[in-house]
Amino acid sequence: APAPTEAHWVATPDMQALPLAWAAPLWDADRLHLGQRVTKLERQPGSRGWSLHVETTEPTTQIRAGFDEVILALPAPQARQLLQTTPLALSLVQGMAAVEMAPCWALTLSYPMATEAGLSTLGPQWNAARTTHERAVWVARESSKPGRSQSERWTVLASPQWSQEHRADDAPRVLAKMQKAFGEITRIRIPPRHASVYLWPHAQTLSPLGRSHLRNKDAGLGLCGDWCIGRRVEDAFVSGLEMALALVAG
Repeated sequence: APAPTEAHWVATPDMQALPLAWAAPLWDADRLHLGQRVTKLERQPGSRGWSLHVETTEPTTQIRAGFDEVILALPAPQARQLLQTTPLALSLVQGMAAVEMAPCWALTLSYPMATEAGLSTLGPQWNAARTTHERAVWVARESSKPGRSQSERWTVLASPQWSQEHRADDAPRVLAKMQKAFGEITRIRIPPRHASVYLWPHAQTLSPLGRSHLRNKDAGLGLCGDWCIGRRVEDAFVSGLEMALALVAG
């Protein structure tokens, strides 16, 4: 029978654990607001503070006021779009003009049957590999990482070029193509118990900023993210840390 498929992605508990732990004090103090999309930045009349136009589940736009500084930890295209709502951010928009990001289709597969008695581990004996396949650039056995479930799970990342070319494709079509690539790379051709694909619209930095962060101290605006330095989660961490240190220093 065909394997069940899905066209969405949900963050796993292990991915959420670190940011949730860091955010706990803000949550406990009722200073963390989720599910709200900022659509416009506006300087408060007669002050140096900022007001944020926010969309929530309510039908009307709300305004949150009284912010001394606004720091955007967003992908470069989204940050650029938001900054263009205020003329005070012109220098920041110009500073990130050369930054280029590409989308990435990601495939996840699960083979819980691999742990059944009498059945050996599926596929190759390596746990991660870069590949020159026309569709995929990275394949990783997620279940090999410390603290993960023993259930056989894999992640496949498509190349920036292929992801861009197939950006508008529907999820079932992409899933079929990427599963075929996974089989060609790993020789695992049996149907997975679960498979899903997700498009990260701004996942891979092609041309980084070349600095850890951007900040206009006089305007009270700042930018950070992996795209400032590179494309890995470590780059995002360093960029955020440098931005935080700059705020503390004043």
